[in-house]
Amino acid sequence: MDIMKLFFVGNRPKVLERWFKLLADWQPEIIDSSEISSKLLEVQHSIVLLHLSSVDEKDAQLIFRFKKDNPKVILIVCTDVPNEDEGIKVLQSGANGYTNTYVTGSLLTEVVKTVLRGDIWAGPELLQKLLKSLLGKMPVTDRKVDTAESVDCFEGLSSREHDVLSVLTTGASNKEIARKLDITERTVKAHLSSIFQKTGATDRVSLVLMVGKRQA
Repeated sequence: MDIMKLFFVGNRPKVLERWFKLLADWQPEIIDSSEISSKLLEVQHSIVLLHLSSVDEKDAQLIFRFKKDNPKVILIVCTDVPNEDEGIKVLQSGANGYTNTYVTGSLLTEVVKTVLRGDIWAGPELLQKLLKSLLGKMPVTDRKVDTAESVDCFEGLSSREHDVLSVLTTGASNKEIARKLDITERTVKAHLSSIFQKTGATDRVSLVLMVGKRQA
């Protein structure tokens, strides 16, 4: 069984101490941003909890670049004062999660579990605004997935997967997709997992970006 290694990146001792207490079962390790490449490449699966409020912009960009080059690495960004603009920027940079530094212990654990399932944690309102913002930049006439069927990475999708993708690219949540297609949320997640694998997308945000780029 593959082991998921948890790393903390931040420069505020009290925050790191709190995270250690809350996520002790994961046996986390504190690393410096300069150690990202060497440390994370030593393990097969890793998750990084970044305290964005205590690292400088240069170090933050270093971590985002590493995430871009290594999409299998899971990145959760925590900030002291979350805001919509920053959240959208962070998610567009590839983060799997965006949350308040001081969320409760049970919620922080849920954040970790959620991103490990392949979902994005950003709060439903922020995620929907991000998707709609991305979709708003796509030509209206090109939003139907059938226009992307000639694109190589979409050719392997089944008709049902195309149905799921079509609804997803309206900014719908898993629950809304399930209701629209009259299937269970579990089935929606299974279809999305297959779509991610076939297209190479790492999550629904990167998938929407991929659709947009391919149709540009």
